[in-house]
Amino acid sequence: MSSQAREIKIVDDNSHEASCAGGDGDGLGHPEIYLQFDGRKWVDCYYCGQRFAKSDYESPDNHAQAS
Repeated sequence: MSSQAREIKIVDDNSHEASCAGGDGDGLGHPEIYLQFDGRKWVDCYYCGQRFAKSDYESPDNHAQAS
């Protein structure tokens, strides 16, 4: 298990979706997809695991460690 913290990309609070294509614009990512928030504060890409979150997001990982 990696001890490196996951990078979280913060999106506008009014966003209903986030797009992800993996990689850093180098053409080595995955097909561009659109991830729907559907009332949630965060969503993870099912290809690469990138997390997109709204500004008032609290990581469920932090709650698990605090218990």
